[in-house]
Amino acid sequence: MAGHHEGRLEPARVDRRAWLARCARLGGQGLVMPLGLAGLAGCATTVRAGRESLPVPGLAEPASSLMPPPGEPVPVHVPEVAQELLGEVGPTLIVAGRRDLPLVSVALRVRCGSAADPPGRSGCALLLSQMLARGAMRQGRPVDGATLARQAEALGGSIGTGVQDSQIWLEMTVMTPLLPQALALLVDLLRRPLLPPAELQQVRAQALDGLGLRLQDPALLAALVARRTVWGRSLHGAVPTPESLSAVRREDLLTMHRRWFRPDRVAVVLTGDIDLAEARALLRPMFAGWRIADAPMPHEMPSAPPQPLLPATLLIDLPRAAQTAVLVCAPHVALDAPDRRAGQMAATVVGGGYSARLNQAVRIRRGLSYGADARIEQQRAGGLFIAQARTAPRHAAEVVQLMRERVLSPGREPPTPEELAARRAALIGSLARRLDTDEGLNARLGELWAQGIGLGELHGFAAGIAGVEGADVQRFVQRHWPAAALRTLVVGPLEAAGPALAGLDPKALRLAAADLVLDSPVLRR
Repeated sequence: MAGHHEGRLEPARVDRRAWLARCARLGGQGLVMPLGLAGLAGCATTVRAGRESLPVPGLAEPASSLMPPPGEPVPVHVPEVAQELLGEVGPTLIVAGRRDLPLVSVALRVRCGSAADPPGRSGCALLLSQMLARGAMRQGRPVDGATLARQAEALGGSIGTGVQDSQIWLEMTVMTPLLPQALALLVDLLRRPLLPPAELQQVRAQALDGLGLRLQDPALLAALVARRTVWGRSLHGAVPTPESLSAVRREDLLTMHRRWFRPDRVAVVLTGDIDLAEARALLRPMFAGWRIADAPMPHEMPSAPPQPLLPATLLIDLPRAAQTAVLVCAPHVALDAPDRRAGQMAATVVGGGYSARLNQAVRIRRGLSYGADARIEQQRAGGLFIAQARTAPRHAAEVVQLMRERVLSPGREPPTPEELAARRAALIGSLARRLDTDEGLNARLGELWAQGIGLGELHGFAAGIAGVEGADVQRFVQRHWPAAALRTLVVGPLEAAGPALAGLDPKALRLAAADLVLDSPVLRR
């Protein structure tokens, strides 16, 4: 597949022994080779001497010319998807059947996620998702979490739980004959969780430990701060903190479950060796008698575009970190925006793979990082583009400048037909690989349902991406990513970064990581 070959050399172009001999000679001259796959495979055409880049003898071609031509995009095969309500008000049943293996992936998804966290209780949905498998009523008897895990193992699977902004889910993959027992187990966890207080203390302690580790890792801390400050006042900007996790009580979990876990907000997604008629016959008895409670219908979870806080450049001092994380963020469009395909291609051109512009500039040509890439976060009302890299602290200012320039570059230099072909192949191939597994297909169908996007979105993706031209990408970047809209976040040992970092933006805000207060709009008391 094209995405697997983008960073490789054609064997006929480079004599490997001669390459290694040149590397040894250069090493003896005190020059430092860029590390990682690029250096080992011969893809990097420069070595570093201080801050300068020098050509490797005999390899004068630019890195991009050494890339093999991209292959044709992999066809995206989407199985037929059926959807219907089980009863007058739900749940929703979604089935995508294929008979190649005797396996079925099942997920019970609730349209309730982190965006539904109560004020001051960020992390409530996270804790609830993990508590669902810690005890439940089964056949009129309480069953603890350890027993539930053994019951799942007896079916040849394990219970998975998760949470996103728009959904909480329970999932398993089992052999087809064991599907009825797996469904019965998951339905009990969904409808009749015990949420025992002792288990809540343990789950909370684990969440606090995990958060503590994130706060010490520059890249993970940068992601938290970026979400908090770039989404900002939007509810998508709330992040769990030690204070908010500690504030969640069992009553909060019970209230969230009672309010949101209703048949009209639940979907059962089945992918694999099953069809709609079989699924209907299995599930109708399990959900019989489940009625909408007397409580009023909850409002839809709110969605709002990013509403940034604080200056455009944040410098977070994490003195003991060995590396520095650099993030450059820009606005993105909503899930159903007319130019969303151009936006997806713009993000992929900038940071969607080994040969994308970010990685070319930061890693391949200069050896400043093991990799630089980008991702997008999209909600119903808006989105966010995030470019990211790790680097040595002394190179932080250089990486910031390179990343900003590369993010803006499609607005000045639209992608060439060859560049578009490579990025199309990577983007379409990534979706094709995801949909090729029952778990990946189940997850994508669940995401679309939870976000209120029609399942037909899958069928139109490849054609929509194939129709994006270089001029479309250029217009998108010019419209949505002006230089003034970029926001930069640097997390690491700022002393080691030197004065060049502070000189990038005179209005930059500098904060100590030890003093951060993530649930404050100004990140400090």
